[in-house]
Amino acid sequence: MFKNILLLLITSILISCASLPDATATLTKDVINEGDAMHQLNISLVNELFNEKKARLNTFITNKYTPEIIKKFQKLLPQNVDYKKELPNIIEAIIPVINRKRDSLQDILSNQQQKIVTGLNANFISYSKATSSLQNLINSAVKENKAEQNALSEINQLTGNKLNFKQVENKLDSLLNKTGLGMEKLLKLEKLIK
Repeated sequence: MFKNILLLLITSILISCASLPDATATLTKDVINEGDAMHQLNISLVNELFNEKKARLNTFITNKYTPEIIKKFQKLLPQNVDYKKELPNIIEAIIPVINRKRDSLQDILSNQQQKIVTGLNANFISYSKATSSLQNLINSAVKENKAEQNALSEINQLTGNKLNFKQVENKLDSLLNKTGLGMEKLLKLEKLIK
């Protein structure tokens, strides 16, 4: 229990001593904006890819599938049928078959596209939450750093620069390190005694 409290205390002191330059918040915001732009680019790329697939599907239906269906229907018609006279009836019978096939294949492509876009959006939402938390944390650290520097500056003005805070910080760090090492030895000794 004591070891956990000591570790927590040391961690909080080290974190409070860390400083972030003001530009870190701006840089992080730029990285987040770049991530947003990349997400939009990914969505556009997926949409473009599937639009191309749908266009190729339409070309396939028109140039390959339709002629094959017509050949099959021709084989099914008796030899004595006048094709020129029956052409409107043949087309009327073939078009629903072709449209069903085209619609079925287009639906498959649309479902695949939607799944990919949904996955990208879900990942982006997670990314946005994480980067928003990171941005808030960095903004807070930068504010804290500014407040710390202002406080140190005011203390220096009040004391006439007689206190060297870096020296005090280094002494505290050294003391904490020695205390940590001493506690580690005591804990090892305590384990041996048990």
